Amino acid sequence: MLHIARRLIVLVAALALGVTTAQGVTIGVLSPLTGGSAGTGLAQRAGFELALQEINAAGGVLGEPLRIIVEDTQANPAVGLAAFEKLMTEDDVEFIAGGFSSGVTLALIESFRTFQPIVMWIGGAVSGIGIDGFDGIEELIGEEEWFFHVHPWDYHNVEAATAFVADTGVQTVTLLHEDSAFGGPGSAGAQALLEDAGLTVPLREAFTSTLLGGTGDFRAAIAKAAATNADMLYWIGYDSDVVPLTSQIRELNYRPQHIFGAPPGWPSEFAAAPEAQCVTGLIGFMPNLPTPEAQAFTRAYVDLHGAEPDNYMAALAYANLWAYADAINAAGTTDQAAVIAELQTGTFRSPIGDWSFQPSIIAKHQGFTTDLWLVFQYQNGVREIVWPLEKATAPLVSCR
Repeated sequence: MLHIARRLIVLVAALALGVTTAQGVTIGVLSPLTGGSAGTGLAQRAGFELALQEINAAGGVLGEPLRIIVEDTQANPAVGLAAFEKLMTEDDVEFIAGGFSSGVTLALIESFRTFQPIVMWIGGAVSGIGIDGFDGIEELIGEEEWFFHVHPWDYHNVEAATAFVADTGVQTVTLLHEDSAFGGPGSAGAQALLEDAGLTVPLREAFTSTLLGGTGDFRAAIAKAAATNADMLYWIGYDSDVVPLTSQIRELNYRPQHIFGAPPGWPSEFAAAPEAQCVTGLIGFMPNLPTPEAQAFTRAYVDLHGAEPDNYMAALAYANLWAYADAINAAGTTDQAAVIAELQTGTFRSPIGDWSFQPSIIAKHQGFTTDLWLVFQYQNGVREIVWPLEKATAPLVSCR
């Protein structure tokens, strides 16, 4: 491989000059630190920073301080590709972490195959399971030995969302979705599962996300949804769509019984907005989750960052980096085969609880699945867990 040959050249040159190459382990991180998904990327970085602090306080990796290099993808495929290739050709990293946006991930696949570092990927949830004629990330690289997927696939997300919707007792659900590789397949899967559960889906309507060049005017799609008079509005989009979409729902006086959203993240300031009241959303971690792991993570996060984590990607990033550290230390080497073996067989810590990689429908190495998900609801400026019931901090309330 090209990257192996390059490392050999660097090593030979260093030895010829009598220079040591013992500089510790470096992990390359790709996250959207600017642009429409900056909130999610900054949450990832905050989780990585907490894990890094703890790992190095515990002795680092292979006896040296662990180092991370964080590159901004802007949730833009071209920018993400350039950032990844920089990590490979200039920074010479062997391990890749982070990740966000199925569009960025799909743009990276050929370069992933060219360089073949170990990729332990948080983002990029699109799979083609259940969608004829479409190959998602799971189909394209899920069977590669060097690829480890942390975040649930979109069918896991839809399974959790469908279970929540069914538990509310609604009979009709209107679907609005952004029109890229994230929302299109996700909404198709959602419609199929909702209908399999006996619910009626009178409308599935696409819109262009503000993240991907949309104007932020969703009124036409919302008006079509309102005309169905469905019990629930279920929308799939990005975090940058949250404020304009919910504001326009209120502006048009659209009042379904439930408003349910499934973006990757929610703006931290949104909780205080009047239009947030009664809105529900899918999320992978909440700081008020009543478990010892969640409470310990939240305390440590507040100590470092001065505020509670408001995006579940912080918890997944923390789990991502600790898994790398534990696997490399268990292997006793950075040799790729040895680290892969430890990732395949290890059990790792996280704010959500212990976890490990298991096969999914196609992927060899899948981390979290349907059980990751919670549903929260904005109630008087507070995000309360409302589902599953055994983890709920408050009962679900209607928007009517």
